[in-house]
Amino acid sequence: MTNEELLRELLKAQKKALIYSRIALGLALCMIIAAACAAPYAIRAVEITQKSLRTIDAISGSVNALTGAEGENSVSVVETLEKLNSLDYERLNQAMAKLDGMDLGQLNDAISRLNNVDFNRLNSAMNSLDNVDFARLNEAIRDLDNLMEPLNRFVKALSPS
Repeated sequence: MTNEELLRELLKAQKKALIYSRIALGLALCMIIAAACAAPYAIRAVEITQKSLRTIDAISGSVNALTGAEGENSVSVVETLEKLNSLDYERLNQAMAKLDGMDLGQLNDAISRLNNVDFNRLNSAMNSLDNVDFARLNEAIRDLDNLMEPLNRFVKALSPS
């Protein structure tokens, strides 16, 4: 092979290398542009994930505060998620169907009445019931019944039939 042929082959190889480098540069530019366009979405996804984790931590802290759990008794996010995953959703759906079939107006009225109950008076009434002598009460009822029977016959005798 002569020097001139060798130079032609070398020139062809360099042209091919130049074409391939331009293609690679174009692809690299496309990837950079795509990454730049996707970056705000990726940043937003990271922000949403961080916000969700903070919310879950806050909920976990609230549950711990409500239950008075501290240290080993505190509710962890992982344990909570495991418990949620282990729920019997079929039974939950059945319970929801029963709740759905309830008359919410009546339920609301019952809850309102329950909220208006004076529990101190209810406790004192329950204590009073504990002090009732039911044997004497039953005896008094029998005596009243025995007294009312002749009175009832007398009233029937006086009334025109």
